[in-house]
Amino acid sequence: MTHGLGQIKGAKMFIIKDHGVNNHINIPDSVLAKSEGSLNIHASNCSVVIGKETKLRGLSLVLHGEGGGIQIGKGCVLGGRVVVKSEGCDLSIGSKTTWMNVFISFHEQGQINIGEDCMFSGDIRMDVSDMHSIIDIKSGNRINPAKNIHIGSHVWVGQGVFITKGVGIGDNVIIGAKSVVSKNIPSESLAVGVPAKVIRKGVTWDRRRL
Repeated sequence: MTHGLGQIKGAKMFIIKDHGVNNHINIPDSVLAKSEGSLNIHASNCSVVIGKETKLRGLSLVLHGEGGGIQIGKGCVLGGRVVVKSEGCDLSIGSKTTWMNVFISFHEQGQINIGEDCMFSGDIRMDVSDMHSIIDIKSGNRINPAKNIHIGSHVWVGQGVFITKGVGIGDNVIIGAKSVVSKNIPSESLAVGVPAKVIRKGVTWDRRRL
């Protein structure tokens, strides 16, 4: 079903408001809003696609940037907030990924890609930008441009983690609570700390309490 202005009915409501033109919004009937949430588009030429059987638990999506895109896979369970403030930004979330409370913002143009079957706890933040400019005094040039973030599949991110711009996280990774991920983390590893460092390799994780 394509929406311009409407709502998804569930336990409560997911309100959709499209204030722009030429926007593509595709949310199948099988998507269920489990608590109050919303999609607000204040720009044009944007695309928001949510996969079948995804559950929205208080998710808020706000797009102010022209030409932005949000792609959510099938069977996800998502809560939190996404704010797109710059043009040409893209967020993709793989199927069966779950969030408790994640805040993603785009203060500059960039991409954030999250793989399938990831599990994010609460109070997690990420942005492709430092939000303000750092200037080299001698040259007058900015030295902190925006950088994309890539998170692989089957990644478990603990409570209170901050993932900085330019980071790549491999598949089957565990990030410990309160860590700051400022460098790449290889696949099949456990990383903790500020900044996050790999403390064990050759590991994976399971949602079941085995």
